[in-house]
Amino acid sequence: MITRLPVAILAYPGSLDSAVLGLQDIIGHANGISDTVLDLAVLNTFQPHPERYAALILPPSAGPVFAEEVPQISDFLVGQHRTGAVVCSACTGLAFIAEADLTGGRLVTTHWGLAQHLRAAYPGLQLDTDQLLIEYSDLVTAGGLMAWVDLALALIERFQGHDVALETARHFIVEFKRRDQRRFHRFLPELRHGDQAVLKAQHHLEARYRDPLTVRDMAEVSGLPGRSFQRRFKTATGLSPQAYLQELRIERARVLLIETKTSVSEICYAVGYNDPPSFIRLFGRLAGLTPRAFREQFRRKNAR
Repeated sequence: MITRLPVAILAYPGSLDSAVLGLQDIIGHANGISDTVLDLAVLNTFQPHPERYAALILPPSAGPVFAEEVPQISDFLVGQHRTGAVVCSACTGLAFIAEADLTGGRLVTTHWGLAQHLRAAYPGLQLDTDQLLIEYSDLVTAGGLMAWVDLALALIERFQGHDVALETARHFIVEFKRRDQRRFHRFLPELRHGDQAVLKAQHHLEARYRDPLTVRDMAEVSGLPGRSFQRRFKTATGLSPQAYLQELRIERARVLLIETKTSVSEICYAVGYNDPPSFIRLFGRLAGLTPRAFREQFRRKNAR
């Protein structure tokens, strides 16, 4: 049975035709070998749209982008994000995400040469231009001018699976840079469930997972009574609020173990726990390995 998911490339003024066409070529190949088809649309206008997209892609441009001059794109992104779309950018496309204020204080990436300009334009923007790709459940940002290739493979892996992404990379003779990170379960929660109150809580958890959050805190953010919130959250996500927060924190711990040399105890505190032995047991239960064993198997050679 074929599953079809709508995905849009936002061809804003100045966006690279080569990237727009290349995204269609790479994703088109993946569609031919997958039971999940990403139905691509290339949008040149950005008025409110009845379609609820699974993902939106902002390609790079050859020159500077002044997102404030195209406010309809920001409005379009905000509206689609509220319905559960994953918002994605490569290189200069990040400017539109920053203008729409969708980062929630989280680390994002772009071309290193744009960092100074974007920090000046958006003082609250948290940039890590050492990273080629930074993923969250609702947001994916990619670095340099050609990083749209890595972005395409990340979306293929997310929606069509690891094997399809790897085969697509082989077909185009490009390196699937993050393949070693995919051998364990990744927490990529459902966002397109249609329950706006629950989605609001999910976005809050993405931004504040380090905080000592209670179910009552989450319910207050959602605007729902406690019992109603717990019931609707479980229906929408398949997890209780407590289990969801655990999965989110352990996913962040996986990334820190792979990408950095930070000690296990420091990672424990960084993701919102205050008892390293309990954290180690929880990580082992959810990831299948102790944090130390996980790091030994999957850490990058250039871990910071």
